[in-house]
Formats: sequence, structure tokens, C-alpha cells
Amino acid sequence: MAVKTTETKQAKSGFMKGVRTEFKKVVWPSKKSVFYYSLAVITISMISSVMIWGFDLILKNLLSLIIR
Repeated sequence: MAVKTTETKQAKSGFMKGVRTEFKKVVWPSKKSVFYYSLAVITISMISSVMIWGFDLILKNLLSLIIR
């Protein structure tokens, strides 16, 4: 049973060393680029929601003319 515990600890420590190594390779974006990417996502989301709302309004009116 002790052998499995030792192997498990070694596997976990090896995994964590691998995680640390991979995190050192990550190129993190600057605050400025994060701000602009966030702004782009929010803007595109708002434009998309307005377009979907508009299409929904048009379809609702067309269907109300047909279903009457």
C-alpha cells in the first residue's frame, strides 16, 4: 500500500512541475490589449443583440399579419 502512495505523490508532484513549466511558456496579454479585446466583445455582443431583437420584431409583425 505504501508503494502506491509514494507513486501517487510522485505523479502529483511531476504533474505540478509540468504545470509550472507550461505556465512559464504562456505569453500573457497586456492590460491594454485585454481592455480592447473586452471592449470588442462587449460591442459585438450589443450589436448582435440589437440585430436579433430587430429580426425578432420583424418576424413577430409578419407572423401577426399572417395569423390574424
